[in-house]
Amino acid sequence: MANDVRNRTGKNATGGAFITWAYVFLYLIIGISTYIHHVHPWILSVPDNRNVASWQHPAFEETAIYDRMTEEERRQVLKEGVPQGGDLTAQFATDLFMIIVSWFCFIHARANFGSWMASCFFIGSFIFTGLEESIWILTGRYLGGLLEHNPGGTFFGTYWFSKGGFWFFETPLVACLGWFAIAYSCVWVAGKVFPRMGLWGRAVVGGLIAMGTDLWADPVATSPELMNWVWAKGDFFLFFGIPFYNFIGWFLLIFLFAVIWEKLPDMERKWGRTGSSALFLTVCTSGTVLVALFIYVVWFLVSGGILHQFGLETVVQIPKGW
Repeated sequence: MANDVRNRTGKNATGGAFITWAYVFLYLIIGISTYIHHVHPWILSVPDNRNVASWQHPAFEETAIYDRMTEEERRQVLKEGVPQGGDLTAQFATDLFMIIVSWFCFIHARANFGSWMASCFFIGSFIFTGLEESIWILTGRYLGGLLEHNPGGTFFGTYWFSKGGFWFFETPLVACLGWFAIAYSCVWVAGKVFPRMGLWGRAVVGGLIAMGTDLWADPVATSPELMNWVWAKGDFFLFFGIPFYNFIGWFLLIFLFAVIWEKLPDMERKWGRTGSSALFLTVCTSGTVLVALFIYVVWFLVSGGILHQFGLETVVQIPKGW
């Protein structure tokens, strides 16, 4: 696909003023979100990493990590807080590392698909994942504890990220950049391994690769030693302590995003570069809401009710202390 896209879009094309303003808007949101998260955390009820006992919706006892911990680990977290949760130097250093990794991915995308499509992939994936994560986080934070008839039990909340230097709403920069790097790598690998496969097939392969990556990454990142993000109890069908809908979400997001992004050249021929850029980012923005609703209805209400009838609550359980 790379050569075809280069020939049609121009290797050094930038996408015009629309993309430039999209970057400006993105950086503005990051700046405001970062300021609010660190300076005025009360505005979005950001959980305190240093005072775990103050957590609400969910409380510390209502989190999945609580069940994974030994009594000694629980006492330590209650006393000292989230591991390295207050070390902003380390968190900004992690952001810097991911910025470098993402920059290499962006250079690769620009060399193979042109600046315009590379920028669309970066901005689109950033917005796609940042909004999707923030919707789930803030919905769980403010509505947690209200859904007492959830198929898996009381819905205490969803999850939240405990660490981050820069933020996009309530999603840390490292998560958005990590999603961009993983998404682009998976889409590229799928195209290289299956060059003759159609668009939908490559998107499926890319989504499966991303889901496989997340299968081992999340259990480690949510371990008592790291606690990079925290899951609430009330979710059913856990896999290594992680709600299975998380992996389904990864697949759906990568799959849908890959399809929409590869349609950009066709969209450009119909609506021009500015029009197709606007349409692409609009679809990315609205798509996050639709994916969230799809997961909630299909997984929580339909699949949750069926699996609960068969007594399925977990696939692989992580022993305490791991």
